[in-house]
Amino acid sequence: MLLRALAQVPDVALTVAGEFWEGVESYRRLAVELGLAGRVTLRPGYVPAEEIPHLFAEADALVLPYRSGTATQNVYLAFAHGVPVVATRVGSMPGQVRDGVDGILCEPGDVAALVAALRRFYEPGVAEKLRAGVRPPDTAGAWARYVQAFETLAHPAGLPRRLSRPEPETVR
Repeated sequence: MLLRALAQVPDVALTVAGEFWEGVESYRRLAVELGLAGRVTLRPGYVPAEEIPHLFAEADALVLPYRSGTATQNVYLAFAHGVPVVATRVGSMPGQVRDGVDGILCEPGDVAALVAALRRFYEPGVAEKLRAGVRPPDTAGAWARYVQAFETLAHPAGLPRRLSRPEPETVR
């Protein structure tokens, strides 16, 4: 979907980095078929942590054209590197990306909507405004909320909490 959208947005390059679960060859063929040779870099395989800052330093935005999903940490990864996000309205992304503030949201599975989002991103001043709106994620607060929710589920009100594992009983 992103390759098809990119074919309609001139003067924009794309780097796709990470695992290609269905193989990379079909994406290479599609990029050539769409006339995107020279504008698309496919970098298949695991991306080591020390290379992630370099990838984000070269990016105008992280584009996440998910068709479906529940949650992703990729938005927070982009924000941690000061990069705005163009994403679809699926899963947790509408709660993570503030449309028009630190990213742009569009409808999933719709190439025309993704084209419109990319064009909007590159309108004069928009990319700069969105980059200025990016805030680093509050990882400490999120972790504290997770632990609190887990503790609440694991230890409902009124039940005693055990800080250590009880000794096994010997049946006699």
